[in-house]
Amino acid sequence: MGKFTFTSCVQWLVLCLLSMGTAWSQEAFEVSVNRNPVRVGEQVQLTFTLKNVSGRVDGPKIEGLKLLFGPSTSNSTSIYNGKRTSEVGYTYTYQVVSKTNVQVPAFEIQGTQSKLKSKPFVLRITARGAKTSGPSAGNLGNVACVIETSKRSVHIGEPLVVSFKIFNRANNLDVRKYNIPETPGFWKEEVEIPEPRWEPQVVAGQRYNVATVRKLVLFPQQTGTLTIDGFDLVGYMRTSFFNGQNVTAEANPVKIEVKPLPEPIPSDFIGAFGQLRVTPKQTGQACRTNDAITYDLTFSGQGNLKFIQEPSLTWPGEFEVFDPEVIDQIRVNTGGESGSRTFRYVVIPRAPGQYVLPVPTGVWFNTKVRDYANLNAAPLKLTVATNTSDDGGQVNYNSKTDVQVLNQDINFIHSEWNGPCLPRNRWDNRGQLAGGLLAIGPLALGLSFVARRRREEDEKNPLNVRKRRAKSAVRQELKEAKRHMDNAALFYPALGSGLEAYLMAKLQLNASQLTRSALSEALETYVPELKGKWNALLDDLDMARYAPGRVPAPDAMITEAERLVDATEKTWNA
Repeated sequence: MGKFTFTSCVQWLVLCLLSMGTAWSQEAFEVSVNRNPVRVGEQVQLTFTLKNVSGRVDGPKIEGLKLLFGPSTSNSTSIYNGKRTSEVGYTYTYQVVSKTNVQVPAFEIQGTQSKLKSKPFVLRITARGAKTSGPSAGNLGNVACVIETSKRSVHIGEPLVVSFKIFNRANNLDVRKYNIPETPGFWKEEVEIPEPRWEPQVVAGQRYNVATVRKLVLFPQQTGTLTIDGFDLVGYMRTSFFNGQNVTAEANPVKIEVKPLPEPIPSDFIGAFGQLRVTPKQTGQACRTNDAITYDLTFSGQGNLKFIQEPSLTWPGEFEVFDPEVIDQIRVNTGGESGSRTFRYVVIPRAPGQYVLPVPTGVWFNTKVRDYANLNAAPLKLTVATNTSDDGGQVNYNSKTDVQVLNQDINFIHSEWNGPCLPRNRWDNRGQLAGGLLAIGPLALGLSFVARRRREEDEKNPLNVRKRRAKSAVRQELKEAKRHMDNAALFYPALGSGLEAYLMAKLQLNASQLTRSALSEALETYVPELKGKWNALLDDLDMARYAPGRVPAPDAMITEAERLVDATEKTWNA
């Protein structure tokens, strides 16, 4: 007997804990063949796989096949996401003796709780020398992309579930890339599925590893034949430790026939659903005026509940009703889309009385019975009592409520008023004054708009602003020069700088560009008849710097400068 050590005890304890925390997967029994079709006289292997169940399978007799030898056994165990899967395979070798297709029947074994049955299939038999390679009906080849749909013919708005699957018979396939096609003409909702992994599946008697990479719930939005196409993959299959080959696969297009709804379509039609009902609910059957209550309208069922819009309800005129809050509890799973959409209203009754809360009405198309059904809901009642805690019994209405006659009188209307207000006859005599006062606002707004536009234009082109303001600027400079007429040392520089600034503004030049030659050319362009007088005045100002006694008197030069500025403004050709 072996000796138990502390390490071995710990290992046994860990194994026991792992086995206790691991759940077994579902039991299953499958029968598969290594190839289909097969020629007459050739050998074919049938494998009987027991998943998570103990037992033994003896080679059964199958009409059209002759048992040669077997079984060879295989065992495998895996744990994924806490689930333990155990498989035992028994493989028998048969010889094809039939010249026609062989029907492989369903076989049964006893499971833990009930009997397990395999799926029957047809083993296709071909003549000697006939080609059996290449995929055909029921034969997907080694790698295939398949688009599976729950329905092929639906009404507009009726949901169908579409699964995109990869079938693979190789154990060493590396899927590099796959493309999920767009679905034009459908509103789609994606189903949350686990991370894709290979799962065994028998197709036409052949065992495949299958991975579901995407699952969608589609709602057709137009009638006619809609096509789902473009599901393909690119992968790499290793043929040896150092070698391999690229593989590609493309799914066959799937056509969906979308039929229109039966005519005539009701005017209050709200959509197509597998099941639909509406349930009203209120926070209480009684309340007081000006107290808020919550009123829920819950649409529940199967179908595209997200298409349900806010119902059109007629509320009592004494109610103040706010826009509803939309609460969605919608699930998208392998069975389609189901759940509920709730419209939650906050309602404030403003007057006491007995009221009936509104419920929605309409017609929906039942996709299960292919006929229209009415949306029925029992209305709820609400008793509103007077709120004695309110001050003065004040009644308020929101802007969405029209003026209506309530079930109580309007009080506190004074027919004679002697308060501090202007009498009507005096107000009528001041109509013109009132009109003028009312016009001040729009007039000020218009002037501010014009001023703003003018300011924006000035900011875009400052040179034009400078040119436009040149006359007012030179007037200020001439006025400044007049103050120094008794002092020649200050007068002539002030007059000269003012005229230079004026000409630079009119010609849109800066100080570095203002030369006598450039100035002469510009004057010839804009005021040719005044060119000589401007040159003479500027020459006198230059002479005044060196020989003030040989130039005209200051008052004569000021007069000449003002005359030239006025003439220039009138005859400028810009």
